[in-house]
Amino acid sequence: MGNETDERKRPHLRLVVNNPELRNPRPAPGEEPFIPLEELVANLAVIRPDFYRGLGRWQKKRYEFLERYLVRTGVPYGLDPRHGRLVVVAADAVCPEVLEHGGTPQDEILLFVAEDPEGEGGRLSLEMILPFWSDDDSIMEDALLTAPILPYGALFLEENRNDEYLDLIYRVAFPLFPAALTGRLLDKLFAVARFELRETLVSLDRYPAE
Repeated sequence: MGNETDERKRPHLRLVVNNPELRNPRPAPGEEPFIPLEELVANLAVIRPDFYRGLGRWQKKRYEFLERYLVRTGVPYGLDPRHGRLVVVAADAVCPEVLEHGGTPQDEILLFVAEDPEGEGGRLSLEMILPFWSDDDSIMEDALLTAPILPYGALFLEENRNDEYLDLIYRVAFPLFPAALTGRLLDKLFAVARFELRETLVSLDRYPAE
């Protein structure tokens, strides 16, 4: 089995739990340091001006509404202006089942608002790096094919720039036409994410036993 203390050198027969110390859920381009969610939450008031600086009026209103929603629902969150305008929440606050299927309290869900590519409104996106990885790309590709087909969200593979291994990522995006964001839409977004993440994690937790 090789060196048992080095998970990456072991010949994996299944996906293994993510190592949050090595595989940050947010990219860290260049030498810019990664800021843990706990620090983002603790320094929210300090970070907020930098987050909103330069944002257009449309995006600013959407992010302000999203902040108010998270405060009202009691979900702790942080703002990350360094890696794109990201609203960061703990994954288990959205989908508690994450902790039952290989996740850790360090796993994050990212929320971001962007203009629609067609210029006809916008999109509210939710994204999570799933808490599984393998150093064998073929295993990751097979896991993607094995995972359930989701009615709203999508799964895809993307290279993690921190270690060059593949990440399996879940993303769901809701259109904003007209450019409005409501509490009902956010309720649905989080309900969809919880259901689809739960189904995907249960499936991956059994991989490749089936």
